Amino acid sequence: MSEFGRFIENSRKQKGLSKSELARRLSITPQYMADIEKGRMIPSEEKIEKLVKALELNEKDAFKLADKLPLRVLAEAKEEYYRHG
Repeated sequence: MSEFGRFIENSRKQKGLSKSELARRLSITPQYMADIEKGRMIPSEEKIEKLVKALELNEKDAFKLADKLPLRVLAEAKEEYYRHG
């Protein structure tokens, strides 16, 4: 299990949600939710943002554990680089 998957599973359980209920809220299958929690899948940035919202997580922590950056952060960095470059 990945750190991200463990983080999501623990957060889901703390909220009293089943995998099926959280999957329904995210518009994904329960199997995909299980794959995220077991570390077999790292979701897209969009799905991470939905997880953050649904579980009321710290966005920076969630993206750090998923080893990803939100696309808007990458876009801002790129814009700043070209503005000053």
